Parts: sequence; C-alpha cells; structure tokens
Amino acid sequence: MSDAAARSPYSGKFPTFTDPRGSLGVVEFGEIPFVPQRIFWIFGVAEGENRANHGHRECEQLVFVQQGSIGAVTIDRNGSTTEWALGLGEYLDIPPRHWLQLKDFSEGAVVGVLASHPYDRSEYIDDPADLSS
Repeated sequence: MSDAAARSPYSGKFPTFTDPRGSLGVVEFGEIPFVPQRIFWIFGVAEGENRANHGHRECEQLVFVQQGSIGAVTIDRNGSTTEWALGLGEYLDIPPRHWLQLKDFSEGAVVGVLASHPYDRSEYIDDPADLSS
C-alpha cells in the first residue's frame, strides 16, 4: 500500500481574494500532496444526479468547488463512510483506495479535479468492496 493510500481523506479551503473587480481563487501546487498530471471539471449536473461513484488504485485526487456547493461521500478500505459538504473554494483530498461519490450539486455548481495520474480506466475501482484488493 502506498503512503498516500494509508492517509484518510481530508478537506480544506483555498484562499480567495475579492475586490471591486471580482473574486480570485488560488491553488498553489506546492501546497497539495501530489504533483498534478491532469485536471478536469464537472458542471451542468442535473438535479438529483451523482458523479464519480468509483475509487482509484493509484491515482490521488483533489476535488475543489469553483462555483456553488456539493455533497460528497467517501468510503475507506475498512468500509467506514464519511459525509462531506463543500462550498466555494473548499476542497477534498481523496487518497488512492478510497471510494468517492459526488452528490447534491447546487444549481450551476462547477467542480474542478486535480489528479496525480493521467486517465487510465484500468485503475478504477468500481465496487467499494474491492478497495482493499
């Protein structure tokens, strides 16, 4: 098991700055626990729909809210479940071998994801029961 997989998910908040011109949110890559290899974003999620619903064998992800709010559920290799509520500028670090479900997207929510690895469908975990195998 990698050192990252031994960690638990955790949340935090990125700094934001607001002045009369608008607001700016900042992610300093040196302050996150991995070097990003990929970024993607999720938007236009219909009411009642969920996203993610999988884990990763090797990839770590940092999920952050760029607009609106979302809920999340994580499950660890022992089956322990944690519920999260994330608003603008807040993030959730998901180590490998943790299940993630994103839910309760507010209208207009935009979620960014920084990933430690390029896309590789073969390293997805599609069933939470397989997190420890």
